[in-house]
Amino acid sequence: MPSTRFLERVPHCPDCVMSLVTNVERYPDFIPAMTALRKTKDLDDGFEAEAMINFKGVTETFASRITIDKVARTVTVQKSRKGGAVKALRNNWRFYEMPDGSTLIDFEVEVRLMFPLESLLRQKFDKARVVVRNVFVQQALDNCETVSGQPRLDLAAEVTKLGLDSRLIYDPPLV
Repeated sequence: MPSTRFLERVPHCPDCVMSLVTNVERYPDFIPAMTALRKTKDLDDGFEAEAMINFKGVTETFASRITIDKVARTVTVQKSRKGGAVKALRNNWRFYEMPDGSTLIDFEVEVRLMFPLESLLRQKFDKARVVVRNVFVQQALDNCETVSGQPRLDLAAEVTKLGLDSRLIYDPPLV
């Protein structure tokens, strides 16, 4: 099952970044291959949504359950119905406020597709991860106020304080 996990610091407050992630109805505006996404059911702790992906002429629709915990600043996405090319999906986001007001994003995703699509995904997974990461970072730059940020913040020490693995850090320079 293709999967990835990384930690990344962005120069925006956690609540704004989390708001971008939970505003799924905007995803088709900036995520390549996503042609539609709509909320189908509101729930006490989140919502269900249906996404349509079109990649190289193959269209797939799948439903997900999105659980939001504003206090813990977490978003969890799981495939919610059986059937289709997407066999399993688990996506976790966690947003930590750093001492300078910036956000450490803890992002994890696992996807399982039906054969032969999964072998194709494995070949393109790293590239797709970078593309999706880049579009979310750009959305944050376009839509969230930039905090001052301390370029010399010891991110590895902050990550260790949180009990996370500093080897997962992806730390491009703050804008």
